[in-house]
Amino acid sequence: MRILLANFVVFFSLSSLLAQDSIVDKEVKVNQQFWIDYNFHSPLNEIKGLNTQVGFRKIEPEVYNKYLIHSSLYFKNQKSPKFLGLKKPFIDTYHLGAGAIYTQNYNADDNFELRLMQGLKFHIPTIKALTFHNYVRLEERFQNNLNGSGWTPGMRLRYRLSTELAWGNLFKFTHGFYFPISGEVFVNLKKSDRYNDLLRISPGMGYRTNNNWKFELYLIFNRTKNITETNQKSSDFILRLRIINDSKKKYTDPSDVSLPIDED
Repeated sequence: MRILLANFVVFFSLSSLLAQDSIVDKEVKVNQQFWIDYNFHSPLNEIKGLNTQVGFRKIEPEVYNKYLIHSSLYFKNQKSPKFLGLKKPFIDTYHLGAGAIYTQNYNADDNFELRLMQGLKFHIPTIKALTFHNYVRLEERFQNNLNGSGWTPGMRLRYRLSTELAWGNLFKFTHGFYFPISGEVFVNLKKSDRYNDLLRISPGMGYRTNNNWKFELYLIFNRTKNITETNQKSSDFILRLRIINDSKKKYTDPSDVSLPIDED
């Protein structure tokens, strides 16, 4: 664990050397960010439940602070077309959700966004110890710069591929540790005012307690467009801490290791 933390310190020291001393109305080509979010699950019955995320994000050099809350209702799929001959349905779950994001900008108008989403999860079995989880999601975005210009609508498609590597009981001290890994692509169908096409790579390390709380630490690389009025592209180096409360997830298959929904 000390080695892992030391690597994080080195990583952010190097990225800070690359970071430019920029403010919101200048080019921000390289930046470093810290994200923290709390995620919890509320089961409603055996086939549906509610996932909620509350988060805070900070960017350096000083460009913005971001506050967000997002909830999604999921429905487990229990049927699969007979002609496919599958033991389990190809689509795992359907998702409907909404969220609000407030961006506090430095030296510029703040930004408020309302977001609606519809998505589905499916998995591709590979080998017994490794399953790839796929998540496809459509988002309708409504942004307001709080300067009297009104609302700007946008729409984008997201696709995420993720898996999880577990140490299992290799050694006594490794019990509960695992490695979540994901890659995600964001594609605009209708361009928004801020935070457009993205490419995200998220390797991490997590620990799961006996009562199903999870703590995850990620090093994330983003390639982002339009984080400010004048910026076209930026490289984002992100340290992310996720706290996930799955202690009430009694209705869900314990083998389900799919990552919580991200808001952005």
